[in-house]
Amino acid sequence: MESKTPVQKKKKSRVWLWVLIAVVVTIAVGLLLLSSAIKRAAEPVYAAYTVENGTVERTITGSGRLTASDSETLKLPAGVRVESVSAKTGDIVKAGDVLATLDVDSLRDLAAKTNTELSSLDRQIATRNTVTQVKAPVRGRVKYLPATIGSEARDVIREFGALALLSSDEKMQVSLETDALLTLYSKVSVRWDGGKTTGMIAEKTATGYLVTLTDNGTPYLAKAGVYDGETLLGEGTLEIHAPVAVLASGGEITSIDVEENTLVYANNKLFSLENAPATASYNTAFADRAEKAALYAQLLSYMQDPRVIAPVDGTIGEVKIVKNTDVAASTASDGMTDAFVLHTGGAVKLVIDADELDIDAVALAQSATVTLDAYPGESFPATVSHISRIGTVSGSITTYPVEVTLSFDTRLLEGMNGSAVVLTSKKENVPLIPVARIMEDSTGEYVNVKNASGAYERRDITTGLSDGTNAEVTSGLVAGDQIWYLDTSGNTQLAAMMARRNAYAEENGYPTIGGN
Repeated sequence: MESKTPVQKKKKSRVWLWVLIAVVVTIAVGLLLLSSAIKRAAEPVYAAYTVENGTVERTITGSGRLTASDSETLKLPAGVRVESVSAKTGDIVKAGDVLATLDVDSLRDLAAKTNTELSSLDRQIATRNTVTQVKAPVRGRVKYLPATIGSEARDVIREFGALALLSSDEKMQVSLETDALLTLYSKVSVRWDGGKTTGMIAEKTATGYLVTLTDNGTPYLAKAGVYDGETLLGEGTLEIHAPVAVLASGGEITSIDVEENTLVYANNKLFSLENAPATASYNTAFADRAEKAALYAQLLSYMQDPRVIAPVDGTIGEVKIVKNTDVAASTASDGMTDAFVLHTGGAVKLVIDADELDIDAVALAQSATVTLDAYPGESFPATVSHISRIGTVSGSITTYPVEVTLSFDTRLLEGMNGSAVVLTSKKENVPLIPVARIMEDSTGEYVNVKNASGAYERRDITTGLSDGTNAEVTSGLVAGDQIWYLDTSGNTQLAAMMARRNAYAEENGYPTIGGN
């Protein structure tokens, strides 16, 4: 083998040196160019957006289950025996369908009993007298008598407070306002214009004393002075010590059988009234009679045809009677007991929950769209038919039930799951911009535009209806205007370039950008 000379070895070393220098220079230039590109990519870049007219809607969405439009309860006379039941819960029935049959013998027995009760109530009603007597409620002396013959009792009571006032303990009183110290139960003289009598200091009050005296001949509401001998202790107004008001529910006063200062006993006749309202007992008997008559008519009807017939089309929601069993006792005064619950009108109602932040935007008759799990891809029009103003609290959120009603469709069944979208507001042919392009500070909302010299400048705007993606511009911009916003789409490329640069630098022992 031929060995290399020193000159050849030296030449080969120089070649490798130049190659190494070239590689280092290439790497340095590449890193410089990459860093320069990264720097340029980091500079802000603006993109343009042109304002266009369009439609923006605000909606509220919620889920729920279909329920019937309404319900009707079919009642039967309590105590009647059920012979058969042909309807079951969940059955769809038509008006006229037979739901059950009743035992005729039990109908006949109950009708006879009800007829007897009717006769008794008729006798009670027949005893009513068109002339009513007003009697004294307690023993006492008539001290005030504002009623006059021919007056309407309610008018007298409204103006004067009573038809008459009775003194129930034979005492009148007068209150004295005085700072003097008087002896309790001591005798005093009570004097008024045209008369006087002996009184007694009965009790100490917050402002003086209370003096009592006889009610016989003592005028009501007269001014009186109280004397100790000839010394005036004070003055006051004569009042009834234990007054009892005489009242009436109404009617014309046709006679007055007492006078002021007359002593009467409990149940003594005081007045006669004509055309007075019926008494409470009469009204109760009359109402009972009306209910018994309705029950009797129902029993007679079932005696002629003992079948229980569906009154309307619907779905049997509940059956509350059992074959060969008496209808349960009634808790109602009309003697009727619930037998069937019919859901009527079809499964056309769906209730969703609206958030407290949205409920003010919901209004009756707003349009809605309902989609059902049972019919994917199909939508059903609806309208808002009820809004509850009583909310349900869950944690820190309150929701309010909103009911939407669909049109009747035989395919719609109770319990079907679905969701409703309620259109609360809509604007058409208005300037729109993306919500993401709107900036805001303490002075309000704004966007960037270019002025005539090409520089970016602020323009204040006012926005209206928003669907969360786009917003209506009510002032500051019109269709065709251009806004400029910071384009961040290059950030991904910038991050990738930096990652490649740093990976190469770490591999070859060079400093990284943003590293050590």
